[in-house]
Amino acid sequence: MNMTNSTSGNHVIFLHPDGTSPSHYALARFVDQGPDGRLNWDMMSNSGVYLGHMEDQLGGTSNGGAVTHATGAKVYAESFGLNADGSPVTPLSGNTGKTIVEEAIAANKVTALVQSGAAFEPGTAAFVSQVGEIVDANGNRIPPRQRAADITKEVILSGVDFILGGGELNMIPIGTEGFHGTAAEYDALSTSALQRPSENLIELAKGNGYTVVYNEQQLNDLLDPTKTPTPPTKVLGVFAPIHTFNDRPEEVLASRDLPLYAETAPTIAEMLDVTQKLMEKHPNFNNGSITIVEEEGADNFGNNNNAAGVLEGVRRADAAVGVAMDFINKYPNTLLLTAADSDAGGLQVVDPRTPGQPVSNINNNPTTEPRNVPLDGQTGANTLPFVAAPDANGDVFNFAVGWAGTPDFAGSVVSKAHGLNADKLPATVDNTGMYELMYETLFNTELPSRNEAPTAAPKATKDTGNVIFIHPDGTSPSHYMALRNIDKGPDGRLNWDMMSDAGVYLGHMENQLTGTSNAGAVTHANGVKVFNESFGLEEDNTRVTPASGKTGYTILEEAIEAGKATALIQSGHLAEPGTAAFAAETTNRDGDNIRARDKYAEIIEDVIRSGTDVIMGGGELYMLPQGTTGFHVTTELDASESSPERRPTTNLIDLAKSLGYTVVYTEEQMNQVVNGTNPPQKLLGVFAATNTYNDRTEEALGLNSSNPLPLYVATAPTVAEMMEASLKILNKDPDGFFVVVEEEGSDNFANNNNAVGTVEAVRRADAAIGVAMNYVNTQDPNTLVITAADSDAGGLQVTQFAPYTRPSGNYTPSNPAIADSEPSAPFLNVNPTTTNTNRAVLDGVNGSTGSAEAPWIPFAAQDSIDGPMGNFGVAWVGTPDFPGSIVSKTYGMNADKLPSTLDNTKIYDLMYQTLFGVTPEFAAAQQETKLVSGTSGNDILIAGAPGGSFDGINDSVFTGAGNDEVDTQTATSPIAGRNRIDLGSGNDTVFVSKSDSAFGGSGNDVFDATNALGGNRMSGGAGNDIFYLGSNDRALGGNGNDQFYVQSGGDNLLSGGAGADQFWIANAELPSTANTILDFQVGTDVIGILGSASLGISASTVNLSQVGSDTQIAFGGQTLAVLGGIEATSLNPDDASQFVFA
Repeated sequence: MNMTNSTSGNHVIFLHPDGTSPSHYALARFVDQGPDGRLNWDMMSNSGVYLGHMEDQLGGTSNGGAVTHATGAKVYAESFGLNADGSPVTPLSGNTGKTIVEEAIAANKVTALVQSGAAFEPGTAAFVSQVGEIVDANGNRIPPRQRAADITKEVILSGVDFILGGGELNMIPIGTEGFHGTAAEYDALSTSALQRPSENLIELAKGNGYTVVYNEQQLNDLLDPTKTPTPPTKVLGVFAPIHTFNDRPEEVLASRDLPLYAETAPTIAEMLDVTQKLMEKHPNFNNGSITIVEEEGADNFGNNNNAAGVLEGVRRADAAVGVAMDFINKYPNTLLLTAADSDAGGLQVVDPRTPGQPVSNINNNPTTEPRNVPLDGQTGANTLPFVAAPDANGDVFNFAVGWAGTPDFAGSVVSKAHGLNADKLPATVDNTGMYELMYETLFNTELPSRNEAPTAAPKATKDTGNVIFIHPDGTSPSHYMALRNIDKGPDGRLNWDMMSDAGVYLGHMENQLTGTSNAGAVTHANGVKVFNESFGLEEDNTRVTPASGKTGYTILEEAIEAGKATALIQSGHLAEPGTAAFAAETTNRDGDNIRARDKYAEIIEDVIRSGTDVIMGGGELYMLPQGTTGFHVTTELDASESSPERRPTTNLIDLAKSLGYTVVYTEEQMNQVVNGTNPPQKLLGVFAATNTYNDRTEEALGLNSSNPLPLYVATAPTVAEMMEASLKILNKDPDGFFVVVEEEGSDNFANNNNAVGTVEAVRRADAAIGVAMNYVNTQDPNTLVITAADSDAGGLQVTQFAPYTRPSGNYTPSNPAIADSEPSAPFLNVNPTTTNTNRAVLDGVNGSTGSAEAPWIPFAAQDSIDGPMGNFGVAWVGTPDFPGSIVSKTYGMNADKLPSTLDNTKIYDLMYQTLFGVTPEFAAAQQETKLVSGTSGNDILIAGAPGGSFDGINDSVFTGAGNDEVDTQTATSPIAGRNRIDLGSGNDTVFVSKSDSAFGGSGNDVFDATNALGGNRMSGGAGNDIFYLGSNDRALGGNGNDQFYVQSGGDNLLSGGAGADQFWIANAELPSTANTILDFQVGTDVIGILGSASLGISASTVNLSQVGSDTQIAFGGQTLAVLGGIEATSLNPDDASQFVFA
């Protein structure tokens, strides 16, 4: 950045794109940039989930929210700068009655209010205007916000230097001609004293030194020295009769032939650009400045469920973000802060849609019957779809827009920051935090926070660490908001809230905008985009090459290969892709029409065979052959599922036991095993016949009846309890661990628009986050906790009616507060046109039906710091998964590396870097096979030696003739290994490392795996070779008299080949596990034990036993070696030609 332009005073730009959530930005991103493109908003450096409750309700109003932004104080919902009793608000700074802009004016800083709506719009006006409630001549209460003329006058009298927006109607008296309309036209719009002032406020402004401009051209002329020789220091822009936009449904605008925005009015980006250039010329500019910018069209179009209008409003807001970021590049002592105060309409993108066909309907909150609501296309309800700009591959996607209703929702609002102090934006931020951050930047004064800051994670002490990936499927900030309100109240904080870093997650697939559970999981596991039906393979059923370049290996499989402990924890059945895709792959529609993700039996078998240490979830039905009952599977359940792709031909639970797994079926059994004196190294938890949850609508579960079915299996542990148990096993591995946890209930309940089930599932996911964070805080700071959903299930929104009346047809529409029970389910209007009366029915704790006998019951919020918060309902957009408003969060090691906007591939990147200490890009570059050649002489080739090309990562080494030495153990990269070493002729020595293949050729060679990491294959070839063994390797002697020395490791496979070979099965210490000799030749080969005296081993203490076709050699109850295909009776420890004790 250009520091030469720094001023002594700092600058603040608060940009309020009203009503916007990440889903609103997604609409603009898809259309204008494509799913791989990025908006200006995306490029801002820091993100925080914004919580915007008022003093007396859960959601933010435009006026009350603006007052909080301006003062840092909670106010009642209808406040316009005053308390409910008419007294002035005391801001966080303590200067009663003063907003941050008013304090800036007093400090001689430059100030500006930039607005796409009328000048009275609270997003800007509440920073300088304070008006209270009044009672009219008829005794009617007038809420403060309706006093448009009074508010506008206070704005003009405030002393703000630059005031730009609309609202000429509210600036001129009745009967007065205006620039944008005649007296008759304006009087036809309104003659109300609330709307029309008694004096001409434009003339008042001129008298106070303002230069007045009315359109874009006049505004730009202010920068032209030939037209404006002296730059004005005060400007009033009046660009429309009321707003610069026409906020009506698409069909209404079409019937009146009205544009979305006034053509002669500048955009807020153009207003901001001119304002900033005039600010630079202002004599007080060096004192610092504050600019408040609002794009109100994004909110008002959203409240009309006008998708095309929202698209244009968001475009304009994002262009203003770009202008502000350019200003920061010039003046780096500037903070840009963005936040809406609500989520207007609950917009969601819906795909795929058929090109050239109307977008049709969406099923909104079904009971036992569907409820269809029309989607929006380009020109309104059920019109042709929107078309995304091409993605990185040149593909385009057709989509629609769905809505939860017309109100402002508490919603999935994300604040972003850029520039000075941007890193101080919390990952979860109360609306009062906007004022705090602006005030600290503007006045260099840190203020106390309303909400206590979360405890920072302890610092990591290593370059690599553990990873816990928690996938609370289908969740957005709105899903967490519902839980927070119920369990903590709006001022309380969930574990998710306490995580340190946040980023907006973008999850598109290779061939659609919405992430599927299976393909999204494949991307998390591999770091690359795949097609929507992928379960670990490409569309042509070839293997995926991950971002690390290691084809066919997921990050979990690389962790297993690296010797790390691993776990897959799932609330659904074990074939659920959120976990299973890390360990399984299967073909899709390969010669049939069977989707990959439906092959439960094959997927679960892959998971069990993967080598994962701890596997927990449901799905016993899919592990047992048809005709088999189990712990959970009854005869009735067995008969209910006969699909061959879902039922295995062999018993997979027995398979798991044969592979060394201890199997448990309930929480109680799980706890007994892991808390016992000898916990298992491998554990399989099978906690339900199918899923541990019952994912149907509330009505199907009978939640509105006297005999409700449970949401979850009572005997099954929660994912939090599963993880807590798993960590007791995993944390014993010195190489670290990798855990994948999925709470699938949050997605499946939400796809049924079952609010109470969704809340319970999110509660369980959040508890798991708490377990993981506690592990970081108390056990190992070298641990990354990372969370992300891959879609936004159902488009959940929290809503209350107050302070506004309910839509006509509701129970007690004039009494907006939601009662503790109501005889019918309340509803919202949704996607109105000129004719339709669509309804979105709200969910309560017992669903979305109600009667006098079985009333609808709302959710109850816990109190805030200020007092009761009342009851609320849950609205939905529909039953699908949406691209949505998803926020990823991190805590612990490398948490600060989470981008503020991230593609779904970046989840893998961050996990990979934490586990292995290098980026996937670096790993992929190292995967390229490099040729390392020796000479005809004696060579020493050391991996990682300075100046050499031999890095020990996937290299091909040819030493040639001579007595050579090759050492791959010196490679320091965590991804080192997989080298192919050909020693050629000569007496050579090789130190293998990890997954190396070494070939001795001719000569007497030495293979040393003492400090190796396993997975090596050593082949001696001709000559008398010596092998020093570690763990989990294969050694083949070949021709010649070879010697094999077992050390403290074990689990090696040994083959002597031709010649008289020596197998020293213990060497001064016992191996940790038995080694297997595949081709022992009785009478030719010999078994040896070095240090037998110190170990107490002799011919009389060695035990030989027959196990099947093999012989086990044991001492003191420990098996030392297994001789494959050898009869125990053919061996005699007293025969010195067979056994040597040295």
